[in-house]
Amino acid sequence: MVTRKLPYYEFADGIYEIDEFDCVSVFVIVGSTRALVIDCGTGIGDLRWVIENKITDKPYDVVATHNHGDHIGGAGFFDSIYIHPADMDWDSGNTLPTVDFRKSYAKIIADRADKHYDYNLDEDVRPWPKTPEKLPLTDGQVFELGDRTVTAYHCPGHTFGEMVFLDDKTKTLLLGDACNCNYYLAVPEPGREKERIREAKAGLERLRSMKDKYDLMYNSHHDFRGFGNSLYPDIIEDAVHAFDSILDGTATYISVTDPLDPEHKAKTYVSYGRFRVAYQGDGIENVK
Repeated sequence: MVTRKLPYYEFADGIYEIDEFDCVSVFVIVGSTRALVIDCGTGIGDLRWVIENKITDKPYDVVATHNHGDHIGGAGFFDSIYIHPADMDWDSGNTLPTVDFRKSYAKIIADRADKHYDYNLDEDVRPWPKTPEKLPLTDGQVFELGDRTVTAYHCPGHTFGEMVFLDDKTKTLLLGDACNCNYYLAVPEPGREKERIREAKAGLERLRSMKDKYDLMYNSHHDFRGFGNSLYPDIIEDAVHAFDSILDGTATYISVTDPLDPEHKAKTYVSYGRFRVAYQGDGIENVK
């Protein structure tokens, strides 16, 4: 039997964070009539069983913050998933939700954490039984859950279709990978480096302008925050300053170990406060 040992914690009224063995967090928002599942993890073990038997018996929709394999790796165990049209391509790139990627990513995280987890890569990272139906997710789309609503907002940068989700009942903003302490920008098309940085900055400035609508923020990886705990409150402000510094030529560059490199190679980042940003590839220092 595949593992069902996925810990979860209700950190706000009706909002659960499920920890997928330090690989990623899946969030479930439960309303009075429906629920919303945000991301479906790397696909280790039986996430669906945990949701339906431990968290809620209500009908639910599944949405994706973006199309990386650590966020949609479990999509094939659900019937359908909402995702932004810019991220509907699951056939190109180096973070596809293939079994090989999912196993490789899980191993990187386990080796980095130097922990034992109660799962077996060969048994618990399974091929999908089916391909889920992809449903378009649009900016401003509202999910009615009964006594609460959740609104999706487009925030490109990490991917071109990155989405965030705002729960009105608890004033909680779930960021996916749209902002975190170790931020990876999508590799831009040649000649469009500054354009893409401006686009990412504009998305975060929009979230900053909405700060009266949320009290706490949670991203999808709790490497730089405690499980069930929020991100530090100035992270969006620090991220905007970091992007500004790249654009105006005043950036501070640091070289640190890339936490997702299996060989622990160094990577160049731009740093501001507790925030740092690099490309998913290399070359952030070459943006002029």
